[in-house]
Amino acid sequence: MRGVIFDFNGTMVFDEKFHLMAWRKFFAEKIGREISDEEYQKHIQGVNVDVILEEYLGKKVSSEELAELTEEKEKIYRKLALDSGEFKLVDGLKNFLDELKKNKIPRTIATAAGFENVKFFFKNLNLSAWFNIEYVVFDDGTLPGKPAPDIFLKAAEVIGAEISDCIIFEDSRSGIKAAKRSGAYKVIGITSTLDEKTLRERGAAEVIDDYTNLKFLTELLKED
Repeated sequence: MRGVIFDFNGTMVFDEKFHLMAWRKFFAEKIGREISDEEYQKHIQGVNVDVILEEYLGKKVSSEELAELTEEKEKIYRKLALDSGEFKLVDGLKNFLDELKKNKIPRTIATAAGFENVKFFFKNLNLSAWFNIEYVVFDDGTLPGKPAPDIFLKAAEVIGAEISDCIIFEDSRSGIKAAKRSGAYKVIGITSTLDEKTLRERGAAEVIDDYTNLKFLTELLKED
């Protein structure tokens, strides 16, 4: 049986603009300049926070400082997301998740976000209807960040599936590279921030804009 692993940001919700806005505000205060769209895609999107902070602050960050700075940035993000009125699951995803649940397909989320954000996602998007929060693999400081494959290997282990039988949904350069390195059966790219050509060049076997083509998605689960 196929297992399904979702990245979260940019894959289950199209919230990259809120993260970009939050990082811009955060770094404008910390280093005196805003980051560009290109910097965001190459050095921040899908990357663990400790790596981001050490690169941009130019110093080693202690665990205490990491926790403090991370929460400072994420509070900005969460407020922007909620205030927008646009924080919702990607079109068609609820129906796809219903299908996975109905057919008892093992599934979880593997995200570079921290646990405070995971709780925020579950509270505001009703994720407990389809996922067990205890099975979500998040950035707790114990795993190397993407493009290392560890987060997806852990996710497959948590849901009791072989990674070679798992389909991974991803949107970022580092995330797709991590998914490919994990040995997953198939990587599906989401065009939230990268175009189809770039996603395929990075290793996505299939590319979708959203989850509205339920027939196509369910057929993926039946492939030998």
